[in-house]
Amino acid sequence: MDFISRCRERKKEEIGLCNLPYQTLSEEKKLLDLAYELYNDMEDSNTAYNVTLDLVIDETWKYIKDNPCWNMESEVDE
Repeated sequence: MDFISRCRERKKEEIGLCNLPYQTLSEEKKLLDLAYELYNDMEDSNTAYNVTLDLVIDETWKYIKDNPCWNMESEVDE
């Protein structure tokens, strides 16, 4: 929920690429899985939680930008 809330805050403040599917963000399993993986890779006890969360959002945006064929819904393992 923190990831989703912070993404929406940043979109409202026009910070970053703002290329996420905000209307369906809470349902985007593949995207949320990616963000969770990135968070686990970046988590550091010496870095503030909000700073890490912002880094995760930036990396998620970058991943989507660098992989334009990446479709969140079609890659969900069911």
